[in-house]
Amino acid sequence: MTERTQIIGKDACLEDSIARMQSSLTELGFDIDQAKAANPVDNVYWLHIRDRFCPALFTNGKGASRKATLASALGEYLERLQTNYFFSDYFLCAHKTAPTASDWLYFPDEKRFPLEAFRDTLTPELWALYDPEDELVGEDLLSLNDQADAIRCLPLQAVSRQKTVYFPANLLSNFYASNGLSAGNSFEEAETQGLSEVLERWVKARILRENLCLPEVPETVLEEYPVVARALAAMREQGVAVSVRDASLGGRFPVINVTLFDQKNGRCFASFGAHPLFEVALERSMTEALQGRSLNDLDGFDLPIFDETLVASDENIENHFIDSSGWLHARFISHQPDFDFVYWQVTQAMPRLEDVSTSAAQRAGLIDLIEKELSAEVFIARYQFAGLPACRIVVPGVSEVFPLTELLDNNQNRGRQLREALFDLADTQDYAQCYHELESLAFADHQGVANLVGLLPDPDTIWKKMTISDLRVFLLLKLQAVEEALEAVEIASIYQQDPDWQRFYQALAFALEAQLEPRAGVNQKALQATLFGQQRVDEVWAHLDGTQFLFDAPIGEAMFAQSQAHQALCAVHERLRPAKAEAMPKP
Repeated sequence: MTERTQIIGKDACLEDSIARMQSSLTELGFDIDQAKAANPVDNVYWLHIRDRFCPALFTNGKGASRKATLASALGEYLERLQTNYFFSDYFLCAHKTAPTASDWLYFPDEKRFPLEAFRDTLTPELWALYDPEDELVGEDLLSLNDQADAIRCLPLQAVSRQKTVYFPANLLSNFYASNGLSAGNSFEEAETQGLSEVLERWVKARILRENLCLPEVPETVLEEYPVVARALAAMREQGVAVSVRDASLGGRFPVINVTLFDQKNGRCFASFGAHPLFEVALERSMTEALQGRSLNDLDGFDLPIFDETLVASDENIENHFIDSSGWLHARFISHQPDFDFVYWQVTQAMPRLEDVSTSAAQRAGLIDLIEKELSAEVFIARYQFAGLPACRIVVPGVSEVFPLTELLDNNQNRGRQLREALFDLADTQDYAQCYHELESLAFADHQGVANLVGLLPDPDTIWKKMTISDLRVFLLLKLQAVEEALEAVEIASIYQQDPDWQRFYQALAFALEAQLEPRAGVNQKALQATLFGQQRVDEVWAHLDGTQFLFDAPIGEAMFAQSQAHQALCAVHERLRPAKAEAMPKP
């Protein structure tokens, strides 16, 4: 008899789910490699999977069994594939002029709005949230992913009003990242998971901002869940202290916290899980705590701090979203909780989640909870072109990962302007104009150029390593601005971690100083060759005399065309178009 493993909170057995997902990915041309896996303690597993053709497309799974973990990893893969999240940070055009504004880039049902009509997107209520001072212009909503001078928007349904609202894709990528994305055996299951994650992250952010301390879950309650109890016991036996806490904020939200302590050095790590079912929330929080880790290598653990302002800062909240690496306040792990423990499922403390018998009931209860408890509106987009239901959920005012000032202060599409400057540089060789554009954009020195312009670079290439401070150095060298170049080298040396590049900068700084303070009778090139070797000196002087720029790395369109990794990514994106078109015709 074929084994059928049914786990709580899922609408199909694990075997059927895995077979369905693997079949869908194979049909779409993917070859999934289970690249790395671990079982750090009993009933805690994690798995890293990636596509062999395009390894940049990868996800991580977690669970209480190997099958549950594989299903988790595959589900996240299809979630990020179908919602287009895999491609949201990259330039998706074969050429800088294509596709045009009339072509669809993300999905066939997207809409394009002229720049001057940008207020026709969204609704007046949403504009009041996103742009309360009327400071935005149409250019602020252009996509990083292409060069078209039109605002690409994706339709989401306002659940309660059953109204379609078009959200600029740029706004979604700037504010929400992967928050609210999910896939499942049914739309109801997927949306239950997505809504749970939105609440989990909102609760976590509130705890950090308000410096809250949570009550412990009694051991008698934990013992009711043998899978979790065995895992916790195994962690403790291996020297890791564990605290399980009720993060429901007094029985209002279905969230659990698990905090691990490495008592050899006083460091700790907090993870959260959410779901209408207490057991599922508890298990997710526990498996999340050890995802990608072994108990011998507790990477990401830090000492708690006492600075409330730092813990509550937007940057710290963002770090907690990205990889839970943000700071925790010492009060968080204290034993003076701000709430009493509430066994919220058993006591039915959440009236809006009294019926959790089906995924449909769980979904409805979570939407009702968000609308009533948080006075917020839920928007959902559904996708199913890869065979498994997936969704994007946006809850304006609740599910933002980044602050609402992001479109003005740190808009992702500023990288598009730098990309255009590099395209122009390749065509015009106008280094002064490119330098002027670089300085006007005011990027941080440490930021990676490839990341900003939407390039997926090949490993061990110039663009893989280049920061904004590096690009400034080479532009100044081309402009023969010796004094400014020396100052720029000193800054770039702080951020550039590549050893070979560091040695180049040492030789370059020496040569620049010699140009600024020449010594009569000293053969500088010979002296430098003695210090750094002839090959290095030839490389330095090729940049000083203007015969070489950026080690002859490709510039402009060639940056993208010559990157095998980027071309593989674009090939996958293009390969999905027929499936998208069949599943989702143009409106």
